[in-house]
Amino acid sequence: MATIRSIIKFWALSVFAVYGWLRLKLNRTPTLIILTYHRVLPENASEREREQPGMIVSPGNLQRHIKLIRSLGAIPVHLDEWLRKKNASEPLPPLSVAFTFDDGWRDNYLHGYPVLYQEQVPATIFLVTDMIDTTSTFWPEQVIELLRTTGVDLTDPTLAWLQPYLGDCTNKPTPFTLLEADEVINRLKDLEDATIIQHLNEASSSLRGTTSSTEHSPAILQARDLREMSGHNLIKYGAHTRNHFRLNRLNSKQALEEQIIGCLSDLEAMEVNSVPIFCYPNGDITDGGEELVANHFQAACTTKTGWNRASRSDFDLHRFNLHDGNSSTPRTLLATIGRSLA
Repeated sequence: MATIRSIIKFWALSVFAVYGWLRLKLNRTPTLIILTYHRVLPENASEREREQPGMIVSPGNLQRHIKLIRSLGAIPVHLDEWLRKKNASEPLPPLSVAFTFDDGWRDNYLHGYPVLYQEQVPATIFLVTDMIDTTSTFWPEQVIELLRTTGVDLTDPTLAWLQPYLGDCTNKPTPFTLLEADEVINRLKDLEDATIIQHLNEASSSLRGTTSSTEHSPAILQARDLREMSGHNLIKYGAHTRNHFRLNRLNSKQALEEQIIGCLSDLEAMEVNSVPIFCYPNGDITDGGEELVANHFQAACTTKTGWNRASRSDFDLHRFNLHDGNSSTPRTLLATIGRSLA
C-alpha cells in the first residue's frame, strides 16, 4: 500500500510540475510571481532542530530556485518597481519574479544575501521593526526551544498556561519531537500573541539556565546588517508590523495603528531602502487593518497562493511560499507552483 501511495504521489507531482512548467513557459501576459521565504539556513545548521517545518530553505536550494526561474525566462525584479511600472502603464516582460523574505531573520543576511548578491537578484525583506537590534525571537521559536530542551519541567507553575495546549504530550517529559512541538504551536494560536509573549517572559526567570541563551547570537537582523544590504540597492525593506501580532486578534483601532502605522514610521526612521509595502503576518486580514494599510501603504502582500496578473489589486498580492520541503528539486518546485495554478 505504501508503495502504491508513493507511485501515485510521484506521478501527481510530475503532472503538476509539467503543468506548472507549461503555464510559466508559455505565459505571454505581463505576470508577476512573488516567491516567499522565511529562514535561510545551511543543511547542517543547528537552528533547524528548533524551527517549524516549512520555514527553512538552504542557500543551495535558494540558488537553484533562482537559476530555474531564470531558465523559464522570468526576470528578477524589485517588487515595488514592478508595481510602479504596472501602474504607470510602462512595458513589462511577460514573466517577472520578485523574491521576498518574511520576518527579518538574521540568516537572511548571513546565508541568503551572499546568494542574492552573487546572482544579482533583488529582494524585499519584510521587517518586524521592534525586533531589530534585539536578541529576541518570535514566540513559536521560544516555545520550540522550551519543548525541545532536555530537562525542562513542564509542570513548573509558570508554565501552567501551556498545559492545556500540550495535547497527547501532556505527561511527556522533554524533549518533544519537532513535529510534536509544531502541533503545540498550532494549538497555541488560539491565544493572542501578546498573551503568549507575556507568559513566556514570566516563565523565563524561573527557567533561566535550563534553556540556551541567544544573547550573543541575535536571531533577527541588526541595523548594521540592514545598512550593509542597502548599500548595493539590491535589498529593500517592507513592513511586517512592529511585533508580528496577528491583526485579526487585535480588538482596537489603537492596537492596529500601533502595529501598522507604527511599523511604517519605524521603517522611515531607519533611513534604509524602505518601500511602502505591507505584509500581513500569518495572512490574517481584518476590515480595520485593511483600511489602515490601504490609507498608508501602496501595496500589500497576502498569504494567498497564485501569480499576479496586471489586473490584480496592489493590496491583494498573491505569493508562493517556498521551503526545502516543497521545493528541494526542480520537479517539486514546479509542482508547488503548478498545483496552485491548476
